[in-house]
Amino acid sequence: MSPPPDTTEEPDSREATSSTRVRTTEPHVTGSVVAALLAGALFALLFLAIDHGWKQQMAERHQQTLLTEANSLRSRLESVLNATVHATIGLAAYAYVHPDLDEDDFARAAERLYRGQSDLIRSLTLARGEILELVYPRDGNEGAIGLNLAQHPQQSASFHRVLERRETVVAGPWPLAQGGQGLLVRAPVLTEPEDGPAPANPWSLSSIALDFDTLLQQAGLDPGPDRLQVALRGRDGTGAEGEVFYNPGEIDVSDASLEFDVNFAGGQWRMAAEPLPNPSATARPATWWVLGVVGLVAVSGYTFRIGQGMRQRRDALTRYQALVNRLEDATLVVAGPRILWANPAFERMTGVAPTPGQALSTLDVFHPDDRARLPPELDFSTMGVPHEPRGREIRVRTSGGDQRFHLLRWVPIDWEGQQACLLSFVDVHDNRMLFNALSDARDLQDALFEAMPGDALVIAEDGLVLRVFGAARRGRDPRTSAAGHSLSELLPDEVARRFSGLVRRALREGRMQEIQYRLQASAFHGGDPDLAPEETRWYEARVRPIHTPFEGTSAVVWHALDVTERKQLEDRMRALAWQDPLTGTANRAALERAFPRLAARADRKEGQLALLFIDLDRFKPVNDQYGHAVGDELLRQLARRLASSLRPDDLLVRLGGDEFIVLSAPLQRPEEARGLVERLRGAFSEPFELHPGQMEVVEQSLSCSIGVAFYPGDGQRLADLVMAADHAMYRVKAAARGGVAYASEEPPGL
Repeated sequence: MSPPPDTTEEPDSREATSSTRVRTTEPHVTGSVVAALLAGALFALLFLAIDHGWKQQMAERHQQTLLTEANSLRSRLESVLNATVHATIGLAAYAYVHPDLDEDDFARAAERLYRGQSDLIRSLTLARGEILELVYPRDGNEGAIGLNLAQHPQQSASFHRVLERRETVVAGPWPLAQGGQGLLVRAPVLTEPEDGPAPANPWSLSSIALDFDTLLQQAGLDPGPDRLQVALRGRDGTGAEGEVFYNPGEIDVSDASLEFDVNFAGGQWRMAAEPLPNPSATARPATWWVLGVVGLVAVSGYTFRIGQGMRQRRDALTRYQALVNRLEDATLVVAGPRILWANPAFERMTGVAPTPGQALSTLDVFHPDDRARLPPELDFSTMGVPHEPRGREIRVRTSGGDQRFHLLRWVPIDWEGQQACLLSFVDVHDNRMLFNALSDARDLQDALFEAMPGDALVIAEDGLVLRVFGAARRGRDPRTSAAGHSLSELLPDEVARRFSGLVRRALREGRMQEIQYRLQASAFHGGDPDLAPEETRWYEARVRPIHTPFEGTSAVVWHALDVTERKQLEDRMRALAWQDPLTGTANRAALERAFPRLAARADRKEGQLALLFIDLDRFKPVNDQYGHAVGDELLRQLARRLASSLRPDDLLVRLGGDEFIVLSAPLQRPEEARGLVERLRGAFSEPFELHPGQMEVVEQSLSCSIGVAFYPGDGQRLADLVMAADHAMYRVKAAARGGVAYASEEPPGL
């Protein structure tokens, strides 16, 4: 075989080719710049759309927070008003039972209601006919005594409304005769006794005057919330059509953003609320905008680089095809370690013009680190038929001094009657750089998924787990990974069907799905390896469809967070709403919630309920002598003893201080209450061990006074029963303490 003719280009020809290449490169660069600008513009539009959605979501969340806060204010206002209404009704009931009530008796009854709310209650009064006759406390309220309510310019309307409609009324706020602004809660005193003639001068109504400013403070309206301006309308309980009587911010009540009805037994108010301007509610952090700028630069730059790389790869591919067709790849013919021939492309590539017979190793064109991957002394005849048909990638020093990646291929040939190898060098440097860039991007994607909290899985439409990221993979034995397994293999049948349906729905609807579920620890979820396999955890998952095929199939990303601690906290907060924080017993709210249910059960069985009002005797000296911490511990010990004395359906309630209430489950006979009373008194039979700081343990004995009332005989409403049992307990206190008294005559057998 004869050497091919010399095809070395003349200098003028090379210069013309070079200038042509420069001119044709300019449009390529311009096209890459345009593509980068378009990609940057699309990213900017997407970023602004996401930012707008985020801002709107933050605004909606802020609005929901304001709605919750306004609702809380309304609930607190209703609670304060309804508590006072019940107290007024109770005072009216007491006046009805005692038509000959004198000032001392009234003071004792009123003091019971006044002492717990002395800062809110201005006065408690009873009117005989039209004249206000009894007032408590007397000091500071002397101006109200003898007031003619029927002729009062502001209060006469509510006075006539109480007597004509026989209903409780919340009047005001109006100026009080004793000074200041106040709400008047009035209830009628029934004038028709069960039998016998009516008293000569029956009581007409009871009233409790509330300090309006204190009411606002207890309801959280004064000072008002930081983010809301609140107004109230409906003076005298006339509701939305009534007069505006509280509007410190001077908001437009007729066009308020939030409106709520404040309902109470005696009328209705309308609460209007207007949010204060709060730009920070929708402010995004500075890092968000930095991320947007960085993303814009990265997307534009990466698009430009990809455009350039793809353009260069297409150019290289075109050159490669032309060189192969014309044998213009950088090509060497070698026999053993020596060069037989080098084409002009090799000389242009390396800037070296080897002479025939020169040793290949003397050219110094291969990267030193790649020499170990080539045959010794670069004798390719020892390689035989190559085991790598696609060649071997090596770095070659070019004429400009750069090290560029080339694909080296060798083929045995017959050269002028001797065995030789044809070595061809294909420049793959641009392809290699592009591959490295794509690999880096894949590593970044994996790193982002690994940094995410919770579990992330890619699940195909048929339920096969394709990829696992995040906590689902960290710290796991690869042999137990969920990847490569179907949902039916990882989960119970019912759960697997439910999850598979959710995956299909996300793909069918083309939008994200959300789900909360409870699941035992399994291969489907990662997390704490110390969790017992049978332990169940709560998860909150978002299932987002992947809009392009993933590994050739439709799939979703399933991202789940372990929210077990949050769910447990929510359950605990719901439980605390019905518990006394000191003793762990039920509170007044739980009593009011349970009473209708137990009363209905008693009515169905034609039975009755027993309500026991328990007041500790001489408990205050314990606090005075040993401190409130020791007193609190004594109350906790007592609560445990009392609870152990009750049946499962009986309810133990701490009202506050040293007062407890026991509401029994339905009783068939009144005498069944005797056993309950004796068991409760037995809780006081043994002294209590107290640990007062550094002092030695002391034993403290206690006794209690108990008042008992029966439903429905002593009252059909909870407030009536509590008051009846309270009065019975006070008879014990007045007598000798340590005993039991019944609201009415003792039932048979007691």
